[in-house]
Amino acid sequence: MLGLLGGSFDPIHNGHLHIAKSLYEQLPLKEIRFVPCKNPILWKKVIANETQRLAMLERALAPYPYYLIDERELKRTTPAYTLETLISLRQEFPNIPIALILGSDNLENLNSWYKWTSLIEYAHLVIVPRTDYPKVYNESIQTFIKKFQIENPSLLSEQAAGLLLMTHVKPLAISATAIRTEIARGLQPIGLLPSSVLAYIYEQKLYL
Repeated sequence: MLGLLGGSFDPIHNGHLHIAKSLYEQLPLKEIRFVPCKNPILWKKVIANETQRLAMLERALAPYPYYLIDERELKRTTPAYTLETLISLRQEFPNIPIALILGSDNLENLNSWYKWTSLIEYAHLVIVPRTDYPKVYNESIQTFIKKFQIENPSLLSEQAAGLLLMTHVKPLAISATAIRTEIARGLQPIGLLPSSVLAYIYEQKLYL
């Protein structure tokens, strides 16, 4: 099974790596692809440029042979909709189970995504809880969850897409926003991100 973890990774931090490690250990995943977005379509603003974000990802993921960087969204000239990323991957891997890893904050707002109900036609949705988001969803999301939710993770391997799993990963209280804020204040966010990434940030004078 192929796992997908998307985001701006501005910067990538230990919270991202913790989610990936936990899911790799808990689920039948062969690899996890980190998919940096080009320009977030919703409210997020990217500060580091594409080259810098890729460089940080390369440094953070170097120790893990089963973590890969997938640049397809950065190379796209059209808006980087998640659905189109999944369609592209499905063309490459027609029969392999794909797990789209989303935070519960993403699930809460999933009905604002482009053709959101079609996502599950191309991948399983694997939901990771967020400490700062309550487990309360609007009616359309609740109906969606009820229709596709499973309790047994092993079922994900039995079909290529179409299931939703709420995981029990305990998230770390780390955010890219907090890291950027600490750096801007002249503090050193040691322990919040890989030392190789932090060294690159200082080398590039990012977030100052």
